[in-house]
This record gives sequence, C-alpha cells and structure tokens, in this order.
Amino acid sequence: METILESLKSVNAYPVPLRTLVEITERRGLSLTSEATQADLRGKNYKLATADLLLWLSLAPNISQGGQSYSFTDEQRQQFRNRANALFDEFGEETSSAGITYGYKGSRL
Repeated sequence: METILESLKSVNAYPVPLRTLVEITERRGLSLTSEATQADLRGKNYKLATADLLLWLSLAPNISQGGQSYSFTDEQRQQFRNRANALFDEFGEETSSAGITYGYKGSRL
C-alpha cells in the first residue's frame, strides 16, 4: 500500500524537497510514513495538504537536475493556483502562503 509521502509525491513529477513535504504534512496533522487509506485520501487534512503542495508548485523554480529539466508554463502555474484555491474554498480555508514573493515595489529603489 502507498504511504502519504508517496501519494503526495504523485501529485506531480517535480522533485519537491522532503523538508517541504514534511512541513506541509505536519501543518495538516498527517504523517508521511503512515499508510494512505481511502479515508485519508478523501479527508480534509490530505486535501488541504494537496492544496498546499499545489500552491508551492505554482511558485517553484524551473530547474535542471541530473540531466532532467523541470519547468512550468505560466498557464500551468495558474492551473496549480486555481486547483489549490478550489480546495481551500471547499473547506473554508484562507489561501495558504507558500512563500514570500520578492520584487520591485513602488516608484523608487
């Protein structure tokens, strides 16, 4: 049987760091090593963990690793955000912050 870790990794082939998955599952009260039962996969905590992961993926950098490249188009990133927001809305959760976005703000540097 599949674990919660394997199930979350199967959301996308992008190499999500283990520490990110640990943080997401701990925030949602899940254990990475526990067996992913049907009840878990249909439950609120797992779906919100999936939403957190999708939001994280929408901000993930394009990378090359071991001769393999991982990149997302702007449209794919928007689809990740839309799916994540739909799951957050389903459970009445505020959109989770998956990181800080840096950039130019204002009229002066």
